[in-house]
Amino acid sequence: GVPAIRTHTQGGDYLEETHFLTRGDPNQKGPVATPAFPAILVTAPEGEQRWQQTPPTGSLTSYKRTALANWITDTEYGGGQLLARVIVNRLWQHHFGRGIVATPSDFGFKGEPPTNPELLDWLASELIANGWSLKHIQELVLTSATYRQSAALDAAKSSADPMNKLVWHYPRQRLEAEIIRDAMLSVSGQLDTAMFGPSTLDPDMKRRSIYFMIKRSKLMSMLTVFDAPDATVGIDQRPCTTIAPQALMVINNPNVRGSAEKLAVRMQGGASADPAAAVKLGFMLTVSRQPGDSELSEALAFLDAQTKSYTAAGNATPAQTALADFAQVLLGLNEFVYIE
Repeated sequence: GVPAIRTHTQGGDYLEETHFLTRGDPNQKGPVATPAFPAILVTAPEGEQRWQQTPPTGSLTSYKRTALANWITDTEYGGGQLLARVIVNRLWQHHFGRGIVATPSDFGFKGEPPTNPELLDWLASELIANGWSLKHIQELVLTSATYRQSAALDAAKSSADPMNKLVWHYPRQRLEAEIIRDAMLSVSGQLDTAMFGPSTLDPDMKRRSIYFMIKRSKLMSMLTVFDAPDATVGIDQRPCTTIAPQALMVINNPNVRGSAEKLAVRMQGGASADPAAAVKLGFMLTVSRQPGDSELSEALAFLDAQTKSYTAAGNATPAQTALADFAQVLLGLNEFVYIE
């Protein structure tokens, strides 16, 4: 019921003209600054007029951002071809850890040149030809022989290309912070895959991590410890650190423990009361393989020792608690958070 009031502005909804300001002083207006685009990316015969629009009568905006959007996406006379290259390079970087251009925010002379310019151009043309469908590019990358390579090293190839710039093997890389959390919820059978709706600050939320609200004073510690950005500045590539608090988080975080307990229920429920079958199912659920002989024997010894310890301590469900401990071990494996 409170009437709207203006803040930060006086007069119209936008400035009809933008001036250069002498020494940044709004009281010392210089010449009018007209909208413009990088000349090297303007090839239209009519110049910048191709993208600029006159706002309709009564418009609350100047349509300058509309002009910018029109120019950015114009693949014939504007910046659309460069935009397509930047986008597909980011997708490539996401899947391989390094872009075809290793400096994803700098395609200029000070940046790194593309390791395979023909591939970059082809992917960009595919993006444009398929209506800017990112799913189409994802499918091309994920079904390629390059992506499906082994991560095993080859001494001769490593000597010729130690940085793997030409992607002669799949580069091992850690999952992003949000995906690590989502993977824990998924293998424990808790992930809520419902799409859309409001975001939240509740750390106990079971939806995908993309639905967390980003509030700088209340960042999710489970995500920030695995290098999730704080969203205060844009970054072109996330760092990937290995620090002690990551292991401590997996050991002590109540949400991780909750996922371990739910995972233990899945392991026991699908394997009756047979500890060996439960261990094998746990390996399949978390790292998609069967345990080796030594891993199986060590896991069974661990379960036996934990069960005896909990029994002696008067735990009401010693076997189930011991299995939850083992499930938490599985969630803490490097193999669980690294893509091979």
